[in-house]
Amino acid sequence: MAIKLVAIDLDGTLLNDEGKILPNSIKVLRQISHKGVKVVLTTGRPLISVKPFLKELNLDASSHQYVITFNGTIIENTQGKTIKEAAFDIQTFIDFELWANNINLYNQLETPNFLYTTYTNIPIEAAHESWKNKLPMKVKTLHDLIEISKKLVLLKIMAVGDKEELDRVQNNIPQSILEKLNPIRSEPEYLDFAAPNIDKGWALKKLAEYLDLIPSEIMAIGNADNDIPMIKYAGTGIAMASSTPTLLKIADYKTASNNIDGIEKAIKKFIL
Repeated sequence: MAIKLVAIDLDGTLLNDEGKILPNSIKVLRQISHKGVKVVLTTGRPLISVKPFLKELNLDASSHQYVITFNGTIIENTQGKTIKEAAFDIQTFIDFELWANNINLYNQLETPNFLYTTYTNIPIEAAHESWKNKLPMKVKTLHDLIEISKKLVLLKIMAVGDKEELDRVQNNIPQSILEKLNPIRSEPEYLDFAAPNIDKGWALKKLAEYLDLIPSEIMAIGNADNDIPMIKYAGTGIAMASSTPTLLKIADYKTASNNIDGIEKAIKKFIL
């Protein structure tokens, strides 16, 4: 069955190690989009950070082109209209913050427009996340966050640390947290938490239902563990050459590196 939608992760997949889309990737993605195939950027980033790449692909500001952001917590068209959203409440964040403080785990709360943290000692990786995603960071007390919580859409909590620290944390998350939040490892130094059962696979499934598509009409391309749910859901799951070992095991096909012709190779093999 012909592929009608391609879900593509950004960092380490569509973007090379310099954070740019390769010219040949732009060419083939514009080509399939012109033929009617939906190209859906599917990322942990917010829409504001994705817009420059949407513009390069001629997908920006459209009511019939779509993007999945914040690791699957928001599905929206590229004009910014929300199709589906999965937020959590402030009590969930309070419970997480108390646990994180007990184990000295830095974390930040992500909303569509800002990052919030109760910590004054900001790790360089956290500052980089704020800069890369174009989400200004605000330092607030927990009391302040409770006070303004009704005005906020709470989408994601990101824990930041070195790989070994986050490996230990991920393997020892208490059940009380797992009942309220879904852990998603996006990078070695980042451990994200979204609402229960929410991930890129959930969002891709919901978008497919919205567009009246079935998994065999969908291809997904990624490189990290947070891409695994969408790779599993799609009828054709593609792993970049530098993907995590777990993703490589479950993918249907391994393409080349994000620094050479990985995207172009996959699109030409399965669509063009």
